[in-house]
Amino acid sequence: MAEIADKIKDQTLTIGEAINMGPRGNQSSLRKAVEAAGKSLDDSWFTVGDADFLTKLNEVGSEANFTNLATVQTAVEKQSAIADLPAPPNVFKAEGKARSLGLEKATQARRTKAFKAVPEAKKSLTALTEGIAAIEDSSTRAAVAFNSLVPLRPGEVAGIKLSDIDFESGSFTSEYRRGNKIRNELDLPEVALEILRDEAERAKETGREFIFDTSVTKMTSAIKKPGGIAEKFKPFEKAMGRPIQGASDLRKIIPSIIVNELGYAKEASAIMGHASIDETIDGLKDITRKHYASQVITSEGTTAKQALRALQNMYGEVLGLSTLNELPAAMNITAAGLTTKAAPKLAVIPRGKEIVGTQVQGTLTDADLDLIEDVRAARSQELKLAATEAEKKRLELESQMGELDETAIRAKEQRRIREQEIRAEERAKVKAQTTTDLTNIKSPDDFSDALKEKLRKLNFKPLMKAVPVVGAVPTYMESREAGAGPLEAVGRAVLEEATLGIPEALPVAEQAVKAAAEPVAEEIKRQVPEEGFVSGLTRAMTGQGMSGFINR
Repeated sequence: MAEIADKIKDQTLTIGEAINMGPRGNQSSLRKAVEAAGKSLDDSWFTVGDADFLTKLNEVGSEANFTNLATVQTAVEKQSAIADLPAPPNVFKAEGKARSLGLEKATQARRTKAFKAVPEAKKSLTALTEGIAAIEDSSTRAAVAFNSLVPLRPGEVAGIKLSDIDFESGSFTSEYRRGNKIRNELDLPEVALEILRDEAERAKETGREFIFDTSVTKMTSAIKKPGGIAEKFKPFEKAMGRPIQGASDLRKIIPSIIVNELGYAKEASAIMGHASIDETIDGLKDITRKHYASQVITSEGTTAKQALRALQNMYGEVLGLSTLNELPAAMNITAAGLTTKAAPKLAVIPRGKEIVGTQVQGTLTDADLDLIEDVRAARSQELKLAATEAEKKRLELESQMGELDETAIRAKEQRRIREQEIRAEERAKVKAQTTTDLTNIKSPDDFSDALKEKLRKLNFKPLMKAVPVVGAVPTYMESREAGAGPLEAVGRAVLEEATLGIPEALPVAEQAVKAAAEPVAEEIKRQVPEEGFVSGLTRAMTGQGMSGFINR
């Protein structure tokens, strides 16, 4: 990769080399689209921002070209970041040149990923919670749970290192930038922080650098498995415009709720990394009352943290929890700092009430712990029931498939038998017709003009003098039955008929006939299997099959 870094630094990285860094599945079509739009694959990648090229690309292909080139741009940015080089110009991604030019397909490439609408929090957060609880791998489950509370990019979640979190202050240790993307120095609300703390302890025990033992691929796979988040959102697909496709969709669902139902637009931008934390500071002075926010922000954290705290509170509300301490159990994850005796008790604040300064209401009691266990037990029973129902459906389907398979096998065998019958019938028709046609051939003059011409070109004059061939076929069959090979058989057949049967009409020397018969026999022998020799000879002599081997 050092060579690639040098080429990025010198701006000699070619478009073809950049495309090779992207996903393999679409490289061929992408190369063709680039060339159709007027660029050579040997041109520098740093020239793809040319307005004429982008305009032409918008004309010659679909929005997929812009989507795929955005992925290639990400790969180039990644190598730039690894080599501590400045990020290449943003051409294909959000706020990039292609979209700023107002090109329809460049804009559409972005829209194809968006939802038409997002279900209200009551439906979305319930579906998310139930789907998260069904994820089998514990660390992946914890990662998706964290992502549902803090809508970072999935790659940023999977890439959180032990050194990235200050558990004393409850925040990321520093801002992280990759290209034009920011992971801000967020301060985290209680549930999200405790999820990280538990996973961090496991990471230390196993010697991991990363807090979550997962990847974006694993997160997406878990979300799409039966019983997972994608399945829970199926009832809403029509309104949403498409199904859940992967982990990145959490960044569309959660921010929509933060903005539209909680009213934190600027804060959502800062949380997602579209704006810096500094850009939200001015809002501290004149922040208006929101559904769950105090007018006065105290030492409880930034407005971004208040937005995330309001989100976790909404989970508690729509799930009907007594305390937010029950939320980890509802998601089937652990958060020891919130589920042990004397842990801070986080109340679920009713809609319209103040959340800042009121959420922590004492510490957990034995009764509170019992409620948490009840929630965990209930979730466990729900998962077992879902697994039992799924197993029941599977068994029912398998029993049905047995019957279906038997029917399919019978139908397939009947088709095979009928196909054999049809083939036999057609062969019999062709054979009868061929025999009828051949009986009309009394001399070479009866051959078709096309066959005469081809025989003339091949210098088959001796054979044309020696035949009618039809009379030789019975002799040929007798020879075959006696064990003669195809060359011997055809030679004998032609000779007997030509030199013995009609000597007065066609006086031909035996050697000349053999010389004429040999290449025909050999050619037919190459063209058709032994059992098809007669039919091959017949086709050849009637002009039906001669062209196939004459043109070889």
